[in-house]
Amino acid sequence: MRLLRAPKGRANNCGRAAGNTLLRLALPRVPEGLRGCRTRPESHSQRLEVELGNGVVDVQAAAAAAADVPLAEDCVQFDCLGLAQAMVDFSATVDDDLLAQLGMEKGSRRLIGIDERADVLSLLEGREYAISAGGSLSNTLVALARLGDASSRLGGEPRLRVGMAGLLGADPLGEFYASQLRQAGVEVCSPPAAGANTGTVVVLTSPDAQRTMLSYLGTPAEVEVDAALEAAIARSRLLVVEGYLWELPNAAGTISRAIAAAQRHGCVVAMTAGDAGVVERHHAEMWAAIDQGIDLLFTNAGEAAALLRHEPAAQQAAPAQQAALHCATGEQLALRLGPHCSVVVVTDGDRGSYVTALGQLHCVPPCWLEDAPVDTCGAGDAYAAGLLYGYLRHMDLVGMGRTAARVASAVIARHGATLTPDAAAALVQAALAGKGAAQGTARTSAAQQPGAPAARAPSAPRAA
Repeated sequence: MRLLRAPKGRANNCGRAAGNTLLRLALPRVPEGLRGCRTRPESHSQRLEVELGNGVVDVQAAAAAAADVPLAEDCVQFDCLGLAQAMVDFSATVDDDLLAQLGMEKGSRRLIGIDERADVLSLLEGREYAISAGGSLSNTLVALARLGDASSRLGGEPRLRVGMAGLLGADPLGEFYASQLRQAGVEVCSPPAAGANTGTVVVLTSPDAQRTMLSYLGTPAEVEVDAALEAAIARSRLLVVEGYLWELPNAAGTISRAIAAAQRHGCVVAMTAGDAGVVERHHAEMWAAIDQGIDLLFTNAGEAAALLRHEPAAQQAAPAQQAALHCATGEQLALRLGPHCSVVVVTDGDRGSYVTALGQLHCVPPCWLEDAPVDTCGAGDAYAAGLLYGYLRHMDLVGMGRTAARVASAVIARHGATLTPDAAAALVQAALAGKGAAQGTARTSAAQQPGAPAARAPSAPRAA
């Protein structure tokens, strides 16, 4: 399946298009030499044409041979491959006094050095805190793998193959990170970078469930799109680029080469925005990546507003609209960003989220549980996992959005930024039960229609 580039028309309100059609998922032509393999999605920017024999090079096999990696029997190694930086989270619940002592505004994120990290951790001595494999995209990949595992066990669907590539430190924290991801069902593809320290995030959650973060980026190192990484991209259905990757050296070159590799091999490209600060620092490079070929863009309202403040001059809206961005609603921001990508997601806290595709806007209300949220850390990461899960399971846009909202709600109902295996199983079980109930209702309704054929009793077994 493939995502198609959105036309320049805009949606006018929820679920109704301004002269455009709904997102269309199309099956690409399968070349004769690849019959029997799983069909992979195509990028909207370039159609994958691979033919075997007659002297035409098989680009997947060539990339795999260069990396000394055997070509997978079904031509797909990963349903979803993330390109990210490995991070380890130190998470604690704190009061407002500690945030004031650190000079942190509640809900903000600040970059720190290794010495300041030591000072912050010393302030947490005597308090209870958790250490876990973290990072925004890592949280998404873990949740996606757990949802895929649950749907395989409970619903009999194929297990989702999830991988992570990027920057991994060659230190004990890096080993811990890789071990945690593998236990969660995420394959770590990239070897540790020689001499690199793993980055960390100190996540401080206040009593009102707001999270404040202090990030140490670790040893700055460039992520190289080498033959091994290109081989992994070549055999992936979906590549997700983490927004925080823009903070690494030569990130623009890395991400551009990764997008180009995905386009060569028919892989759909998604990108997260990181946070509003990342957007402010790297807006020009991010717009270049979007223009190069981002199929699916994840943002929250703050990130979307920051991105649109720096919209390329040729595409900018009227000055009055630009000036109003600071108070724009999530719906308005989604409408403004919609023409730039096949699918754009804008999450807006307790107001829900907005998904645009090919001129249509879908408003997705939040999914509230009986208990109040206890920790909003990881809500956006979980939302992305739910939406990607819906896409990989061939749901429509409404189903994708609702699934994303439910996964986010499950994560904020407990402390910690990752979806637990039990929560993933509960979500899948509830979805299966709802699907079964809907099918039963549809059958009952059809049977009650006037003129419907009467149900027949089972035939008696024939005598031998």
